[in-house]
Amino acid sequence: MMLAKTVKITTLAILLGGLLGGCDNPTPFGIRVSPISDVKGNWEKYSTVYLEGQVRKRVPFLDSSAYLLEDDTGNIWVVTTATPPNEGQPVVIKGQVKYQSIPISGKELGEVYIEEQKQLEQKQAEPK
Repeated sequence: MMLAKTVKITTLAILLGGLLGGCDNPTPFGIRVSPISDVKGNWEKYSTVYLEGQVRKRVPFLDSSAYLLEDDTGNIWVVTTATPPNEGQPVVIKGQVKYQSIPISGKELGEVYIEEQKQLEQKQAEPK
């Protein structure tokens, strides 16, 4: 009886450890952020993602704006209707993965981007 209980607890611990160890990077909020390269390379498997990175560029539009978010694995454009973070600002965001098809001369030059749903955290930019 005791052996069966020990086996169950050990199995559960191994499964939980494998699941948690196989996830993306955790934030202070306890959510898992995805590497930008994974989202861009496998965009079809994602719908909503959490990303963490630093804002590199900002582009204003009439009713919205976009900013280039960069992490250690790459960068991706984020479209937002909220006030965009400042250049150099580290942020954590929740967003929906989108793909814009751009067929030119029989080639697909489309782009993956993020439609921001929420800015979860803005940190102070580190001095250079």
